[in-house]
Amino acid sequence: MKKKFVMFLMAAMMSFSAICSASYGTDLDAEDKIVEQFFASRDYKKVSSLMDPELAKDMPADRYKTQFAEIDKELGKMVQKDLIGYRLFKEMHVLSYAAKFEKGAVLELDVAFKMANGKPSMVNFSLYDPRAQAQAQDKNGAEKK
Repeated sequence: MKKKFVMFLMAAMMSFSAICSASYGTDLDAEDKIVEQFFASRDYKKVSSLMDPELAKDMPADRYKTQFAEIDKELGKMVQKDLIGYRLFKEMHVLSYAAKFEKGAVLELDVAFKMANGKPSMVNFSLYDPRAQAQAQDKNGAEKK
């Protein structure tokens, strides 16, 4: 009887630990890897293959280089990103991160993906300071009073 109880207890503990350390899921893992590669690399040829053709058309190599040169100058390289949200839409996924940069700024990074031929492709991304947005809303609310 004791052996059965101990076996049941061990099985319960192992299944609980497996649930706690479960992965985000195949799609989310692939999308997270794309975000990592996109922001770590500064090689347009490598990152253009991760982008949706529409985004690649809107962001040619010269615009990509200019935009990331500005980010590097203003913020430095991204040193840490923590997933804070994952939104699912019918044909799109949006990942939200708290992104920390070398020069100390912590900004929100939103990256949108769509599935193309069973593989995720980056459709769009935005980087903004949520505190600045909250301050602007507070300021607009104060002006209306």
